[in-house]
Amino acid sequence: MDDFLENAQRIFEVARADANGAPSQFALLVRDDGGLHFIMESPVSIEGASSCAGARTAYRVTRSAQGVRVEGRSGGKDCVIEERRGFRNLLRDQPLYFIASPLLTASS
Repeated sequence: MDDFLENAQRIFEVARADANGAPSQFALLVRDDGGLHFIMESPVSIEGASSCAGARTAYRVTRSAQGVRVEGRSGGKDCVIEERRGFRNLLRDQPLYFIASPLLTASS
């Protein structure tokens, strides 16, 4: 596996393991000189972020209640690693509806 995909997997594992659980979005850019540049808490496209910072490799990380997603782009290669948590919304602590007795809702 090449470095681009290995780094995407590492970034995904770190984003997935964060115990905070708060929704977040950021871009991680690797510049030509090897330096890292972060764009935090700002909705940004991966194309825009990489062209703005002159990055050779760009990753965008999105975490929400629905799951974690890492998108990567480097030299004509793209990748997406995603974990969805769709079943979490099926088991709720709060009811989705209430049953009311007709005797309580009927007017006299």
